[in-house]
Amino acid sequence: MNKTVTKIFHNTLPSFLGAYLQSDAMQRLKGVNMNCGVNYTSFPLFALKEPYTRFEHSLNAALIAWHFSQDPRQALAALFHDIATPAFAHVVDFLHGDHLRQESTEEKTAEIIQTDGKIMTLLARDGIAFHDICDYHRYPICDNDSPRLSADRLEYTFSNLLRYRLADTEDVRRMYEDIRLTKNEEGIDELAFQNQEVAVLFAGYALRCGCIYSSNEHRFAMETLAGILKRAIDASVISEKDLYTDEASVIRKLQNSDLKDVWCKYTKLKAVHVLAAYEPEALCVDAKKRYIDPLVIGKGRCRDLDPQLKNSIHAFLNEDYNVLLKGEYDE
Repeated sequence: MNKTVTKIFHNTLPSFLGAYLQSDAMQRLKGVNMNCGVNYTSFPLFALKEPYTRFEHSLNAALIAWHFSQDPRQALAALFHDIATPAFAHVVDFLHGDHLRQESTEEKTAEIIQTDGKIMTLLARDGIAFHDICDYHRYPICDNDSPRLSADRLEYTFSNLLRYRLADTEDVRRMYEDIRLTKNEEGIDELAFQNQEVAVLFAGYALRCGCIYSSNEHRFAMETLAGILKRAIDASVISEKDLYTDEASVIRKLQNSDLKDVWCKYTKLKAVHVLAAYEPEALCVDAKKRYIDPLVIGKGRCRDLDPQLKNSIHAFLNEDYNVLLKGEYDE
């Protein structure tokens, strides 16, 4: 875990938060990576990167929510927002046919919180009602409609900028320190930038990350892994319940089954090529397009303030994913 980045978001851990981190449901997230299984491939961008887990992301999102709200309910809602994330995360959305919305993995959130005795005991200790922390969508600091800025989007953008080596910790610190809580054009709380130049810089960085999240490599890898998981479930190698353990456990089951060679081949995926005509194993995969259009206090949205950013976002949103893709693998 990158403790330097965590301290940027809030330099101390709020006293009430620590015990929740020790719950079984939160500890499981240490075994679920943020990169949706693509981190197990041989793509150069993801090879040898330090682990970035849902646990780290959730803790940092909680610290951001606390930093700007000083409300334990909002901090806990942010902490628990990914508590139902299965192994390989959004790959399971591809498995369930929800890869454009990517919300199917949130359905078990309330159930998982309620069945974790430690979390429920701590909520009673702190006098916090379950319904106040089980849905982070109710707090616009934690989450709001895309492409607005929220703790969730802010955290994974900053953390991925560092891991993709698009920015360094001082870049992240400078951008983060420019953010304030304000009311947006609809009178709703929103995290926003004070300085237009910093906001446009952040929006450009977020767009570069978005291009990676829905790149040919990412789309092909996630669809391929979803196919492997479907085969494993159909063959009773794993069950849907296994997906709510951790990735290492699921991988062990794949490696100890007739699908071991299929998994091994997946780990050797190193490149993806666009085909002019269909070939065996070719895939055509759509994906959710993620970008952020932050608010500049007193001025408006970045997209309306910077023509170059507006053109870049337009090009991204209009990129055609209706292409045939085929993987290249290490021998």
